[in-house]
Parts: sequence; structure tokens; C-alpha cells
Amino acid sequence: MGLIKNIGDIEETYDIHKLAGSGGQAELYIGYERSSGRKAAVKVQNEQGFEPTYHFEILAKELTEEGEYIQKLSGTPGIPRIFAFGRYRNLRCIVMEFIEGTLLTNALESVRPVRNVTTVASIIGQLCEILDHVHHSNLVHRDVKPDNVMVEPDGCIRLFDLGLAVEAGAGIEFPCGTMGFAPPEQLNVNPKGITGQADIFALGSMLMEMTVMQRPYGGTRAGIIGKDHPVQPVLPPGRLAALPPELAPLALRMVDRDPGRRPATVREVFDALRPHLPVPGSCRPRKPLRPDPTEYYRTHTPTL
Repeated sequence: MGLIKNIGDIEETYDIHKLAGSGGQAELYIGYERSSGRKAAVKVQNEQGFEPTYHFEILAKELTEEGEYIQKLSGTPGIPRIFAFGRYRNLRCIVMEFIEGTLLTNALESVRPVRNVTTVASIIGQLCEILDHVHHSNLVHRDVKPDNVMVEPDGCIRLFDLGLAVEAGAGIEFPCGTMGFAPPEQLNVNPKGITGQADIFALGSMLMEMTVMQRPYGGTRAGIIGKDHPVQPVLPPGRLAALPPELAPLALRMVDRDPGRRPATVREVFDALRPHLPVPGSCRPRKPLRPDPTEYYRTHTPTL
């Protein structure tokens, strides 16, 4: 793994255009490299507000770590490349590959709930292929969700935003993640750390949200960690019955509160999905997403 180039003030190298998105820790801009015209995504740390300076510095360190993790995954299909570290108006930033496509969240809007099992399997299956590389690099993503997934025009899935990624087994000092996708072990202080099974829980939550439009355990912290009284079931009876029967047993295992009862690896999840994937040369679904994630497996052989 090579060192990431630090280019200092990025405005000397890139023209920064419009704001593309923002979150709790950073803003994402579209930029163009002056020498080549290459389009890039520039993730810039948010300006310091009322938080203590040490907290602001921690966020800067986390952005640097995100860049290092992306570099560690260099060459992984489905993970955007990193080009450089730098500063934008004295704020820490990283410059990455810009992904052309549609957020999965937006692609799902017109077809939810997704009734086509092949479509669901194609989305979760591609994410399993990506996360297999992530987990074999001893990393856990910790924020797998539709807002962090892009569908390219050819149906290829890309997973981005490694801002919460950690090394597997690293202890958790502060709860983190997106409610409804983060597993119980990620929502508590956890000195034992977490494994790739945290990402498997998130994939199961995605599967449920796509097919029955509800996240497990009511999507609340109390429900997920089992502190509700009475204890929250994984889904209300009507939604549970609506899960596709071909995928229901797998989905329920994936979101078990106990990581030891979940599938051990994303490869195990993929193997369960394999019979439901489209085969090369097959027809697209009657009501495809646009872009259509099934196109990937209709034109590619799985890598797992």
C-alpha cells in the first residue's frame, strides 16, 4: 500500500464546484483537477462550531483514517479510489474518485416495496462481494445503508463513506452508526469490539427495508438492544408475513440480536442468495430499478 499524496491547499490543484451533499462530520463537494480535467469528490471536514477543540481535532483524525482505510482497500471493486489528502480553506479534506450513478435510496423510491427477489438478491449479493474484500482487509464498515450505496448506470453497486470504519476487534468507546442499520453491539460501549457480522446485520436491515419497508425491531435503539418492554419483535406480524418466503429465513438470521447466531461471513450470506441471482443472458425484471442492479449478474460471473 503506497502513501497517499498530500497536496496541501487543494484549490491550487482542483477547481471546487458545487456542494454535492453534507453530513454530521463533513461536506462533499464536486471538484475538477486542473491539469487533467478529472472529476473528483472532495470530502471536507465541517467547520468548527461550538464543540470543544479536541472534538474537532478527533474528527480531523477520523477523516484522515478514512482516507487510509480507502487506500488500504485500493483495487477493491466497488470501493472508490482515493487520490490525495489536502486542505480546503484550512479544513482537512480527502480527494476521491467521483462515482457517477444514482443513490440506492433514490433508485428505490419508485418501486418500494421491492417484490422481485432477483432484484433484492442482486443488491445484497453485490454488497456481499464488496464487503468480503473489506472484511478480509480486517475492516468493518459500520455504516452500510442505502444512503451509502450508489448504483452505476450499468447496474454495478458501489459502497462508499468509510467514515465509521474500524479495524475488526477494535473496542467501541462511543455508540455510533445509523439507527435501524447498526446492530446492538455497535450501539453500546463494547470493549470486545465488533466483527464483520455488524455489517451483516446492516445488510439484513436493508433487505427488510427494501421488501417490507420497515427496519427490524422498530428501528429504535431500545428495540434493537432489547430494552423495550415488552421486548420488540423483529417485525410486526403483518410485516413478518410479507417477507419474501425465499429470503425470510436468511433475513431473520442476519438481524439476530446475537452476532453469534448470524451468518458467520458475507460469503455465507452470498451462498444463500446465489440461487436467486440472475444468470448471464437472462431477462431483466418486469419492474426493474433504474439503474437496474440485476444487470450486473446478467453480464458478469460472481466473484464469490
